[in-house]
Amino acid sequence: MSAINLSDFLANKIRAAGGALHDAVAKMPEDRLVWHPETEGNKGRDALDQALECAYLNEWVAEAYRSGNMPPLSWDDYKVATDARRNKADCLAWLQSSTEALASAIANFPAEKLGDATTDPIHGGKETTWADFAIDLFYWNTVYHEGQVNYIQVLYGDMS
Repeated sequence: MSAINLSDFLANKIRAAGGALHDAVAKMPEDRLVWHPETEGNKGRDALDQALECAYLNEWVAEAYRSGNMPPLSWDDYKVATDARRNKADCLAWLQSSTEALASAIANFPAEKLGDATTDPIHGGKETTWADFAIDLFYWNTVYHEGQVNYIQVLYGDMS
């Protein structure tokens, strides 16, 4: 049995998840991209907003994997950056480039440091490891949002 490089494995999972989210958003018609379900007066998030979240967070944390230091997260910067790309073409390009930036940063991250402790600024500074952060937040979050986008598609009748 051949050995697996954990950094490469994580990077490939991130690439696959980002590609699936990209493709799910890309196939949506413009008028449905910003449509959101509403139940009992509660508005759900639209597909564009969810893809923008993933693009921003991928770009933000790619820097952490490149430098080995977790940067602070600015929700003010998040709003500015996502609002500036709040259209289909810019969002998809950003999602693609930020997914690749994160995957490349993880692939180049030393595998022997993936078990080192770091903090999760998204969840109040909770202690985690670099490997857990990649899979528990970034892979999982992207897969979760792809599922949400697919559900929105089903709600408006796209069963493909």
